[in-house]
Amino acid sequence: MQRVTQDLRRFLADAGASEDDIERAAREGWLPLLAIDRILMPGKPVYDIVELARAAGTDTETARRVWRSLGFPDMPEGVASFTDQDAEMLSVAVARIDTEDAAQLFERQVRVISSSLARIAAVEADMIAEVLETIEEETGDAAATTAVLLERLDWPVISRLVEYAHRLQLRAAVWRRLARDVAGAKVEIGIGFVDLVGYTALSEEIDDRSLAELLTRFEALASDVVAEHSGRVVKTIGDEVMFAALSKEAALIALDIVDRASDDTALPPVRAGVASGPLIARDGDFYGSAVNLASRVTDRARPGTVLVSESLKESLEGDAAFSWRSAGRRRLRGIGEVELFRVRRAGGEPSGRPGLG
Repeated sequence: MQRVTQDLRRFLADAGASEDDIERAAREGWLPLLAIDRILMPGKPVYDIVELARAAGTDTETARRVWRSLGFPDMPEGVASFTDQDAEMLSVAVARIDTEDAAQLFERQVRVISSSLARIAAVEADMIAEVLETIEEETGDAAATTAVLLERLDWPVISRLVEYAHRLQLRAAVWRRLARDVAGAKVEIGIGFVDLVGYTALSEEIDDRSLAELLTRFEALASDVVAEHSGRVVKTIGDEVMFAALSKEAALIALDIVDRASDDTALPPVRAGVASGPLIARDGDFYGSAVNLASRVTDRARPGTVLVSESLKESLEGDAAFSWRSAGRRRLRGIGEVELFRVRRAGGEPSGRPGLG
């Protein structure tokens, strides 16, 4: 069993870890995990779900609904799983859901936020795991590793950065959404997808860490380009990035991502598809025929090229920034026969690596 210093033992106890938890973690080698758990959710679990509801001034079913909306399964009665902090947050939630309509709206908001944060948390967990591996190699001791981890993991700073980024993103999203309503005019929105060519085969050839690094590199490249053109990354789906922007900016985003990926020898070629049309914005995502069309168009694009719908070409007709070449009529699954076009910068060379365009 690893020896636990008095300072470390005191920290864990103050954060809500029982003596049994500390001894078992030391014996089985998961002290770092216990420390992270206590940093993120300090406090000793003292309530089961029934007691939690009572402490928050609500009923058990409401407590379960809020917990489910966060994305977690029901907790059994009789098992102390919740802390005073949980009771406080549930009390805050209950104050906002005084009617059934308010409850449904709140649950929808919580589901969206929680599902988005789950992805952020997964990335953070990978980073913490990498840091832990490095520290463990240096110390070779779980207790020493935990002590170093506590010095490096500054959760208050991370929390402030997350809140700040959320405020920035919300402000930008509100302007995008409400400025269109104030203008009172129809604005053509471009939806695009860009993906890595040959990703499935590549994933079978390289190890998991190299694959994760490749995806991170691709996502960072795409995110930077989208931000430069005042667009928004809607979501990433494995090796694919979905983005939204005004029609012209959407075309430029696709071209820039293809070009920059072509210049990056660490990345395989990419391809992109863009369409435009009326869309429904809901819960941070976009829905509508243009989304389905853009996805299908991407599947038909050749490596190193950008393929677009006829609607997007028509919305940019006469814009001197682009040149167009018909890619013929294609039958797309679930959509039917449509005419597609390959877009390039006016006077520029074909996007992509030689021989791929």
